[in-house]
Amino acid sequence: MTQPTLYVGIDVANATVSASFLTGEARPMHPQVTYPNDPEGWTALRTAIVAAAARVSPQARVVCGMEATGNMHQRLEQALRAERWQVHVLNPRAVKRFVQALLGDAKTDRGDSHRIALFLLRMQPEARPELPRAFEEFREATRTRRRLVEDRTDCKNRLHKLLRYHFPGYRRRLGKGLSKGVVAVLAAMPSPDALLARSPEELAAFSYGARGYRLGAARAQQFHTLAAQAPQARLPEVSRLLIATTARRILELDALIAQLDPAIERMLHELFPHQVLTTIPGLAKVSAAAILAEVADIHRFQDQTRFVGYCGLYPIVWESGEAKRRYRMTRKGNRMLKMTLLLASASARQYNPLIAAFYERLRRRGKSKKAAGGAIARKLAALVYAVLVTGEPWSAEKAAQGMERARAMVEQGAEAQTAGAPCLTGEALSGQRGPQAKSRSRNSRTPMVPEWPYRGNAEPHTGAYSRQTTVGGHTMQPTEG
Repeated sequence: MTQPTLYVGIDVANATVSASFLTGEARPMHPQVTYPNDPEGWTALRTAIVAAAARVSPQARVVCGMEATGNMHQRLEQALRAERWQVHVLNPRAVKRFVQALLGDAKTDRGDSHRIALFLLRMQPEARPELPRAFEEFREATRTRRRLVEDRTDCKNRLHKLLRYHFPGYRRRLGKGLSKGVVAVLAAMPSPDALLARSPEELAAFSYGARGYRLGAARAQQFHTLAAQAPQARLPEVSRLLIATTARRILELDALIAQLDPAIERMLHELFPHQVLTTIPGLAKVSAAAILAEVADIHRFQDQTRFVGYCGLYPIVWESGEAKRRYRMTRKGNRMLKMTLLLASASARQYNPLIAAFYERLRRRGKSKKAAGGAIARKLAALVYAVLVTGEPWSAEKAAQGMERARAMVEQGAEAQTAGAPCLTGEALSGQRGPQAKSRSRNSRTPMVPEWPYRGNAEPHTGAYSRQTTVGGHTMQPTEG
């Protein structure tokens, strides 16, 4: 005999929460209610849930569900979990497709809450473990850092554009990159006449940074030469303002990132004191934190293939009409995780000899730098999956053995049969290898990876959790289903 269950669908808005109550027979058990989205409203909602559950059965099980809505749902989720009820945070796209299958068209808050309750009843989503409360702040910190880095990159590109117009030839004088000293000088002296107004000695003594670094005679002379060759000696007010504000914004973002990095590292040590990701050469603490913040529990992925798919690091076929077949990386996957692994792969190529050798082998086979870079990012994702699943630190010997075994299989065209965790390099997928097709590079072959049944940041359906995971001293277990 199945246990009586009350399904509570909750539609969360910025100011209100609406709830619908259904029994296991899809019968409404309590009138739909709307409360403020604040502590008083959450208390009233919990009282209504308790009253509805008592009408179903004294031993009724309560299953609550709500769509992920930024962070508007998080405090309500914590309040409901405190009652030891089963709480699901649902992918809005999954609920939307469910409603479309029901041919629903009208949209109201109360109607949405009813459909969420019906989704819980019909689809029976798998229970997910509760994460420590500090984990959400940890994830938000890593995502905020990524946005700050992207903002800084945009500002640097904008400054490059301004310098290209007002200071032609600046790359030959100052270099391709924008060092902190160059940016500090442009923030203080954004016009050629301002640079020439100072003598080379005064400009060489210009200090910047918290430690008071000096610009130096060589760099001062480069600025003087560049300013003397500028097409316009005194820039218009708007141009000076654009250069100065853009340069100051870069310095401000540098300072913010420098303050955020130590805090993220401290949270990483608190939540994941025994993490092994940083044992992989090329993965620093901040990159490891960004990966763990998006992955949370590695055991929710059934195998390496699903994890690589969640990262969005697999090629897809691109052809149209008479256009030649080519391959490009999918746009699916967790964006934050994908960007972290793509950037970390550059460091891994520099500090990890095995990754560097794999990259050079791809380049010799005719792969472009972009294609080879995507391949080593995929390789790094496989490494991350392997060390997280096994809980063992990186081993260069095991990785070398795995890469050699995978390369032999690729060369022989054999099908890889793996058991348990995949090899550390991940060049061979677990289970059967898919069909292979020729890439744009002659005499090279790229494994075809099937499309995954999920998009964007949606998590794959991988079944119930079968293991416990400890995060920051908290044991995360499946909620009883």
